[in-house]
Amino acid sequence: MIELIALAGILVAGLAVAFVLGLVFFVLKLVFWTVFLPFRLLFKLMWIPFGLVTGAVGLAAGAAILPVLLVVGGVVALIALFAAIIALVIPAIPFVLLGLVIWAFVRRQPAAVA
Repeated sequence: MIELIALAGILVAGLAVAFVLGLVFFVLKLVFWTVFLPFRLLFKLMWIPFGLVTGAVGLAAGAAILPVLLVVGGVVALIALFAAIIALVIPAIPFVLLGLVIWAFVRRQPAAVA
C-alpha cells in the first residue's frame, strides 16, 4: 500500500512540474506573441497583393481548364456506363444461350420447297 501512495506522490509531483513548465512556456508565448504582433500584421498586409494575384491566376487557370475537365469527365462517365452495362449482361450470357438452344429445338421448321 505504501508503494501506491509513493507512486501517487511521484505522479502528483510530475504533474506539478509539467504545470509549472507549461505555465512558463505559456507566459513566454504570450510575451513573444504580443511583441511580434505588429510585425505579423505588417507581413500579412504585405502579403495581400501576392495573395490576390495568385488567386486571380488560379481562377484564370481553372476557367481555362474547366472545358477539358468536363470533356474528360464525360468520356469517363460514358466508359463507366458501358462497363456497367457489360457487367450486368455478362452473367446473363449462359441463360441467353440456353434459351436460344431451347428455341432452336422447339421452333417450327419451315416447309420444304419441292
